[in-house]
Amino acid sequence: MIKTRLAVALSLALLTVSNVHGAKYKVVELPVADKGYNSFPTAINESGNITVNVKEPYNTPIDIELLDFEQESFTDNLTDIDAAKSGNFNLADYSYVLSGLTSNQGSQFIQKIANITSYSATEVESSFIPGFGSMNADGQPMMDTGTLITDINEAGYTVGRSQGGFYKLPYVFAEGTEEETNTTFVLSDFSTHGFVSINGQIIDLLPIDVTLGGISDATGINNNNQVVGFGTTFFDSEAVQTSIDTCVDEELNDQGVLPRGDLPVESCISSLFTAYASEVSSHSQIRGLIWQLDDSGNIIETKELGLLLTPDAEDESKYNSSAVAINDNGIAVGQAPGEYVSGDTTVIRNYAVVYNGDEVINITPDVDINIARSTTTLSTASDINNNDLVVGYQPKSINGSFRTKFFVYDVNTSELTFPEDFFLGSSSVAFDINNHGQVVGYGEIEATQTARRTGGFIYDHQTQEFSGLNDMIGCDSPYSIVQANAINDSGEIAATALIQAPLRNVRGDLLLNDDGTEILRDQVVAVKLEPIVGGTIDDCEGPETGENRERQGASLIWLLPLSLGLLLVRRRKVKSL
Repeated sequence: MIKTRLAVALSLALLTVSNVHGAKYKVVELPVADKGYNSFPTAINESGNITVNVKEPYNTPIDIELLDFEQESFTDNLTDIDAAKSGNFNLADYSYVLSGLTSNQGSQFIQKIANITSYSATEVESSFIPGFGSMNADGQPMMDTGTLITDINEAGYTVGRSQGGFYKLPYVFAEGTEEETNTTFVLSDFSTHGFVSINGQIIDLLPIDVTLGGISDATGINNNNQVVGFGTTFFDSEAVQTSIDTCVDEELNDQGVLPRGDLPVESCISSLFTAYASEVSSHSQIRGLIWQLDDSGNIIETKELGLLLTPDAEDESKYNSSAVAINDNGIAVGQAPGEYVSGDTTVIRNYAVVYNGDEVINITPDVDINIARSTTTLSTASDINNNDLVVGYQPKSINGSFRTKFFVYDVNTSELTFPEDFFLGSSSVAFDINNHGQVVGYGEIEATQTARRTGGFIYDHQTQEFSGLNDMIGCDSPYSIVQANAINDSGEIAATALIQAPLRNVRGDLLLNDDGTEILRDQVVAVKLEPIVGGTIDDCEGPETGENRERQGASLIWLLPLSLGLLLVRRRKVKSL
C-alpha cells in the first residue's frame, strides 16, 4: 500500500548497477538525469512506477515576449542579442537570462520559473506531470508552475500540489497625463491547490473555502479514488475582506480613497493571495480533507475531518489538522490538535491521529512532559496499510537528548510499538508500510555530536527484524542509501541515495574537463531497490584491517530535506507547562 511521504531529498542520472554477488538488492537509478539538477522519490505502486520530484530543472523554456531586450542589462551583457531576440540563446546568454528570472520571481512582470517539477518514472522512462502549468505555442510545457508529487495508486493516478497556472495580462500604465506605457502582467488565480493527474488530465482539488483562491494540498490516494490532504475551510479575518474590497472597488479607487491606484484588479488580488498564503494559518482555518472521485475523475464529495478536541463557542483559535495517507478501507491518518493536561495546566499540542469514519483516534496519548514543554508536535503519522497498521514517529527523551523514534500502531488492537533501530541514541523516521508489514524509513547511523549521517532501513513487523539497507547492497556499490521512502508489496523500494555523479550545466549537457573526462560531484539521487532472489548480505570488512569499507559518497552530510507539511500546522508559541 503506497501512501504519502513526509520527507524527501534530491537526485540525478540513468545508471544501473548490475547484480552484485552477495547483495540482497540491486540498485537502479531512475531516468531523470536529463531533467534537473537533483531529484527525489516519494511513492511506488505495484507496477513499479515511482513518483519523482526534480529540483532545479534543466532547459526551462524562455518566453521572449516577456523580455525587454532594450534594457541596459541585456544590451551590455548578452553576447548575441540578435539571436536571443529570436529565441536562439547560446549557453552564456541563456544562463544569464535564466539567472535574472530566477532571482526576481517576486515580480509580476517576469516569466515564472518552477524550482521543482514532477514525474512518474519506471526504470527506463519518465513522464512529465505538469500540474497547472502552461504550454508554449509548440505544445511544450513552460515549466512555470512549481509542483510536488506525493503519491500514486495502482491505476497510476498521481496526486500532489501545484502553484496556480500563470497567464499573461496585457495592460497600459498611465504615466502622468501625457504618455502611456504598455506592459504585461504574469498572474495566477490562486496560490497552491492539490491535484490529481489521471491519464494526463489534471483535476483541481478545491478546498472548502476558496476565498482568495483558497489553499489545498493532496498527499495520498487509495485504490478507491479517495484522496486525502488538507485545505482552507474558512477565512475569518476582517482584514482579508477589507483587502479584497480594496482591490475590487473600482469607484473608491477612481476617487483615490483606496491605495490600489493604477493597477488591474487581477494584479491586486494576486498580490493578496500571495501575501496571505505565506501566513495562511493566521487568517484561515486548515483542516484535513478527503476528496471522493468517481472513475472519470469527477469530485463527488469533499469531507472535512475532525479534531481531538471540541472548541468552545467563544474560542476564536484556529485549530488546524491534516491527513497524509488513506488505505483501501477508507481509514486515513494524519495530524490533529488535542489537549495536553499537566496538573492544572492544559495546552494544545498536535498528535498523530487515525480518522476512522467520524472518529478521531489519538495514536500517542501518553507523552513525556519534557517533550510537551519543548515542542507543539508530539507525534507524526506517515502511512497506513490495508491491515490497518500505521507507521510514524515521535520525539523521545533519551539520555537527556530529544530523538525521534519510529513506531507501528495497530488500529484494531490499539497496540503501539517502538521497534529497535540503529542504536539507542539514533533518531529514526518511518515513511511507509506495505501490506506485508514491511516498514521503510531512515535513521541516524553514527553517534556524532554534530550533523549525523543517515541510512535507509527496512523493518519487518511480523518478524521484528530491523536492517540497514546499506548492508543489503553490494560492497562495491557506488551508492549510499540515505533514505528509504516507499515500498510496495513486491518488496521493491523507492529510495534516496548519495553518489558521485556527472556535473551538468543549466541546459542539462554534461560538463567535461579539458581532457574530456566527466566532472563528478556529490549528489543525492532517486533509486529503485529491487530484491535479488536468493541474495545474501556481503561481508564488507576489509580483508586485513577488519574495518568497514565506507561507500563512495557516504561522507556527504544529509542535504536539503523538504517538508510536505509547510502549510500543515499553525505556528504557536509553546506555552509553559
